[in-house]
Amino acid sequence: MTQIRSSHALYRLDTLKPGGLPPLAVAIGVFDGVHLGHQALLADAREAAAKTGATPAALTFDPHPAAIFAPGRVPPMLGTLEERIALLHRHGAEVVVVASFDRVLAAQTPGEFARRILRDTLQARAVIVGGDFRFGCDRTGDIVALRALGAQEGFAVQVVPPVFVHGVPARSTGIRQMVGGGQMAEATRLLGRPYTLSGMVVHGRKLGRTLGYPTANVESAPAVLVPGAGVYACRVRLEDGTLHRAAVSVGTNQTIAPDAPRTVEAFLMDGFSGDLYDQRMAVEFVQLLRPMLKFDGLDALVAQMARDVDEAAGFLG
Repeated sequence: MTQIRSSHALYRLDTLKPGGLPPLAVAIGVFDGVHLGHQALLADAREAAAKTGATPAALTFDPHPAAIFAPGRVPPMLGTLEERIALLHRHGAEVVVVASFDRVLAAQTPGEFARRILRDTLQARAVIVGGDFRFGCDRTGDIVALRALGAQEGFAVQVVPPVFVHGVPARSTGIRQMVGGGQMAEATRLLGRPYTLSGMVVHGRKLGRTLGYPTANVESAPAVLVPGAGVYACRVRLEDGTLHRAAVSVGTNQTIAPDAPRTVEAFLMDGFSGDLYDQRMAVEFVQLLRPMLKFDGLDALVAQMARDVDEAAGFLG
């Protein structure tokens, strides 16, 4: 996974050799969601890079460390790895290094991590982390240990305090809870952008078409968090870059097929009528309109769908 686009470089840690990179000011974390707290780390990495003559960078881990430490409790992710990398670049990391989080990496002592990875491979001049950062075997390394190792190995350590919005900390765990509960405005504030679910448009049951509301069924990556069940006001970005208003249902149709698999179905407004099959679609969730409901019949369902579209249009402008 070595790729270079303009000033952006992407590497797999296990492909790098000592001395293969320029000196880095590197922010470290899983960076799931690249929320405002993560963006603060990246901003400090840019500042540290300017002061030390280094290149601003991010070291991220895939899969999530919980896959090793607690396999039964791996959280759903707030985006794909590719989306995470793009966001890290967007927020100032000129170099992104992806470390495969496996048992070999997890078994390194704090000293080995500092010497082999931070000093030798990444040539770190500055390391930027959050206050809860842990590293090394059994997560035995903490901020105190990192500062001591930095003094020994020749890199500065900066600890970035958490970011709060209206008294709520920007943390991936809290954002997952918000998205799962349909609290899209709250999630947007902490992410700095709407929560976005991307995927391919696949063939469905075509029930919406028969009711006068043709929908695009979005099949997202299995590891990525799908918002809580309900009907949402959304904006949809297509492969050609165009943005469309949409009413999106997440869940199962309680009136027609209550036992069918859960789906994400987007009705694009403003008279859109193109063929979207086998295209990628990014759904930006703006506002939960209502929960999923069971109606007495198709007429009541269609009437509610019309109200949903009108309400979504009102939110989206």
